Amino acid sequence: MTTAAPGALRALRLLAANPEGLDLPSARTHLGRPLDATRRTVESLVAAGHAEATPEGTYRVRSGPTPLPTVLADAVTELHRRTRARAYLAEWTDDDHVDLLDVRGHERLARIPDLPSRVPPTSAHALAAAKALMAFSRARRARLDDAGPWRRYTRNTLTNPAALDADLARVRRDGYALDREEFADGFACVAAPVADPDGRVAACLAVSMPARRLADREGAVIDAVTDVARTAHRLWYR
Repeated sequence: MTTAAPGALRALRLLAANPEGLDLPSARTHLGRPLDATRRTVESLVAAGHAEATPEGTYRVRSGPTPLPTVLADAVTELHRRTRARAYLAEWTDDDHVDLLDVRGHERLARIPDLPSRVPPTSAHALAAAKALMAFSRARRARLDDAGPWRRYTRNTLTNPAALDADLARVRRDGYALDREEFADGFACVAAPVADPDGRVAACLAVSMPARRLADREGAVIDAVTDVARTAHRLWYR
């Protein structure tokens, strides 16, 4: 299977929401990306067999086997069900942001304050989802060095490159990333990478919750996140 370009998960979910087809200028507007980058991403979806062009010059999700966003969207739903926490699907895009593509969680669940849906590289050092995506890519890790001084969001934020690199090594060893009040006081996150059929870490699954709640059930939450991520990886191969 051909690997879709970075940004493809978000684009594919956009196409899935427009089953009648979407033209490139409209996709560009929704995605907030240059037209050439949008074209490359959509054409990579076609090459990977996830999308198709229509005679009218638009693009839509290809019918057939379970499409990629459904597999991962189901994983987010399952993760929320198992943890009863706010669950996310995240992707590192080709403009070096971390996009939160899908979120599950009712309004009564606490939200991480000031967390945008598009996380810039200047914040990546403080988030478990970004660590899960950076740990398996030197290029992504290098973008943090290009992003300027690392902001200290809380007393727990890792602002020392050596400390972050040690944390990323632990992510590679253990298969999950942690953020214990590193982005916002009182909140913690767990994230696990999801590799695509070519072995590239293209996305991650994550949960966030009050730090005190994670401390009470950390082992169970980590088990749930890593198990659902492994299942999503296996389903992606079908």
